[in-house]
Amino acid sequence: MAMIFFSCTTKKEAQIADHVFTNGKIYTVNDSSPWAEAVAVKANKIIFVGTAQEAKSYIGKTTEVTDLGGKMLMPGFVESHIHPTVAWVTEGADLQTDDKKEMFQRLIKWADENPQSPVVRGFGWRYSIFPKEGPDKKTLDSLFPDKPVFLIAIDGHGAWVNSKVFEMTGVDKNTPDPMPGFSTYQRYPETGEPTGFLVEIPAFIGILGKLIPTDLNAVKQGMETYMQKFSEAGITTAFDAGILGIAQHEGYDLYQQLEKEGKLSLRIFGSYYYNKPDEDPFAPFLELNSKYQSELVKASILKINVDGGDAQYTAAMLHPYAGKKDFKGELLMKKERLNEIVKEANDKGIPTFAHIIGDAGVRAYLDAVEYARKKNPEAKTRHTASHIVFMDNADIPRFKQLNVSGQMSAQWATPDPSILVMSADRLGLDFIKANYMKMGSLVRSGANVGLGTDWFAAGYYSTYKPLEAIYVAMTRSMVQGKGLMDQLPPVSEVITLEQALHASTMGSAYILNMEKQIGSIEKGKLADFVVLDKNLFEIPVTEIKNTQVLLTVMNGKVQHQKEL
Repeated sequence: MAMIFFSCTTKKEAQIADHVFTNGKIYTVNDSSPWAEAVAVKANKIIFVGTAQEAKSYIGKTTEVTDLGGKMLMPGFVESHIHPTVAWVTEGADLQTDDKKEMFQRLIKWADENPQSPVVRGFGWRYSIFPKEGPDKKTLDSLFPDKPVFLIAIDGHGAWVNSKVFEMTGVDKNTPDPMPGFSTYQRYPETGEPTGFLVEIPAFIGILGKLIPTDLNAVKQGMETYMQKFSEAGITTAFDAGILGIAQHEGYDLYQQLEKEGKLSLRIFGSYYYNKPDEDPFAPFLELNSKYQSELVKASILKINVDGGDAQYTAAMLHPYAGKKDFKGELLMKKERLNEIVKEANDKGIPTFAHIIGDAGVRAYLDAVEYARKKNPEAKTRHTASHIVFMDNADIPRFKQLNVSGQMSAQWATPDPSILVMSADRLGLDFIKANYMKMGSLVRSGANVGLGTDWFAAGYYSTYKPLEAIYVAMTRSMVQGKGLMDQLPPVSEVITLEQALHASTMGSAYILNMEKQIGSIEKGKLADFVVLDKNLFEIPVTEIKNTQVLLTVMNGKVQHQKEL
């Protein structure tokens, strides 16, 4: 005879929380009740949000109680564009300076301090300190004639190498470009020999792999180190927008190893990175999607490269580049192919996330989504245009109309030489001042907007800290150092604190199809939140960038803590 067991748990016992955070100023990012005083957590879920008095009924003998003492608690930051698996890219000398002499001093110092390294490494050189044609190998040859030098640009879309690198890897004037017109070995016009400037990732990733064989243990160690840094910055969920330098399945395996070891402090949503138009993206995406679906690691989005960047003249623009006659840059793939890919993804329910810098790229991607939606109006697949540094005004309303999210790296919009010198050189200063990153216009249009730093990549200053991005979104001013002006035009494109916090939480959660589970402090959602040392609504905007994260909770577990 089967036996039936009845639970004797009382309603009161079921409500006893594992942890109660009380006496705080809790910004919920929930429009119906934006502020609260207390939050109760049981296991990995929020079971109560309300007043400090009401929270007392959730406190039992085993409940841990944290008195916030009036400090601000808010949802954990949802990073909708980052690259945690490529921490190795930032190895070597820090080259983030506008002074060439100082840059070379840093490089020589690093080489002297790391004689065991088979390659002189560096990260972060800025396009604005070089002429239009980019850096040249001859300078590096004079400093390091007998040792290979490999220096990755600040945006991660270019590299600078010396002659020894070409000698060791067999690249010369007869070597075909990896992706003609998009990813190339910059060449001297008179000889066809490579200059040392490697344009876009396909051109340099293969060379780097030959110089420095991948060490997965080193990659894992780099990921583990930065997981802690991300938690210290308040990030609880991140979208990995492209695993580079190692096989994509290797990156997911490393994530899941960290998860099993209890060292994965972020909720990770990953992509299949598609940048080879002749290949089929769906079979490999579906393989990853079916294999990697653990609690904290999910392969969930198809990342599409639509164009490149203005620094390399590979951003697809509606108007010609300055001094380039009729040249407007090119899409990575023909519009017909882009339409085909987006339509199939839309039909299959596979979200897409497109790297786009130029306004012609934005239009082409929106056209592709419009084509897909017209062909299948019933599909509710989500699509996101990432970066969208330049957008034509006519295309801004289409984001909401087509339900396309805009993902922006807000911290790029500062009055620095990468924009006001380099980008201005490529596209014209007047164009830049009128069109650079129209975030305010997109937010005010009603479109969903999410923020993501794209760390390690940057235009001028590499950061993964959401509070720095929020500060720039609100001011269009420098995070550190002195800009070429106080604010980057158009100043009307700033957004409010409420808008920036929404984009850093719920807006990004929507991109990941997770707005019902994370992104706000609400009963039934996952317990992902942070406590700050200052109330962002009560301090001057200039202090936001320096605000400290005192506590980070992800999935109900403390991932980072300072004294409250």
